Amino acid sequence: MQSKRRTGSLDHAVAALAGQQHGVVSRAQLRELGLTDREIAVRVRQGHLHSLFHATFAVGHRAITRQGRMHAAVLACENGATLSHGSAAELLGLWDKQLPVLEVIPPDWSGRKIDGIRWHRVRLPEADEVEVREGIRCTTVPRTIIDMAGNTGWAQLRRLVERAAIMRQLDVEQIDLILSRGRRRGAPRLRAILEPWRSTTEVRPHLRSPLEARLLPLLIEEGLPAPRTNVKLRIEGRQLEVDMLWDKQRLVVETDGRETHDTPVAFQRDRWRDQLLVAAGYRTARVTWAQVRNEPNAIVNRIARMLKS
Repeated sequence: MQSKRRTGSLDHAVAALAGQQHGVVSRAQLRELGLTDREIAVRVRQGHLHSLFHATFAVGHRAITRQGRMHAAVLACENGATLSHGSAAELLGLWDKQLPVLEVIPPDWSGRKIDGIRWHRVRLPEADEVEVREGIRCTTVPRTIIDMAGNTGWAQLRRLVERAAIMRQLDVEQIDLILSRGRRRGAPRLRAILEPWRSTTEVRPHLRSPLEARLLPLLIEEGLPAPRTNVKLRIEGRQLEVDMLWDKQRLVVETDGRETHDTPVAFQRDRWRDQLLVAAGYRTARVTWAQVRNEPNAIVNRIARMLKS
């Protein structure tokens, strides 16, 4: 009877721990709860534990979430391991890719030969370069962008920076601080991409779309004054939010992404907004993705002429 009580108590403890970790546990954690290696092996045979990466298990079933696999990968590389690079970018929302292997920075050589895990031997993250997101230890947005700078080309790295800006998590000062701690692959490329973001009006511009995040640095790179972004205006008793505003020149630039502007309702709304703005003394211009992609220099030059006129 005491053995059954002990078994039940241990299984409840395992379930409770797994419930806090996306359904996964490590062998070391099971030992800390009081299970012996023999008892762990019995539960594996009985189907209560399912092997994942080295010395990690899914509890009850294998149908764990993506976050569960991420957590298991960190556990497999032992205490101090940190989800990093593309896997951290996925968890943090910097991109939508799901890599076939999970990327981790381990504290030592512990993650070197584990199937399904890519082991990165780079400088270990310091305390201000690590956070816990959805219960998983991972590199922060600034450290993740720096790690990715050594693994990606210009276009992908630019998109990561733009996505961080939209999320209002692009901390240029923190990136500079981390880069000052030692040489990193891709650092010159990253510094070049970040240069226009150092001259924005706001420390962290309020951007809502990839198109805004692509256009803003193009304007600043050409030496144009930085606009305020997503500014609320009160006109004729109504509140409008405009994408980019140069107050002194009373110029408004609206970015027309297809996902929010390519409908009959949006077309009518945009015309109504333009009329209100013009009647209030503002000049308006609309910029599309196709224009920024196909003729960026021409778009910047037109906005420059509008600012001078």
